[in-house]
Amino acid sequence: MKILIVDDEALALARLKRMLTTLGYEDIIEADNAQSALKAFRNTFSS
Repeated sequence: MKILIVDDEALALARLKRMLTTLGYEDIIEADNAQSALKAFRNTFSS
């Protein structure tokens, strides 16, 4: 399962990724703002 996490605070983004990794998720895409989140979504989740 792919997961996209978005947060403009670097520490919060790292914490979220660490929590998800601890829960066993491996395919995590990170974005630090809305523009990069939309770009990552389009590149990763669109067919």
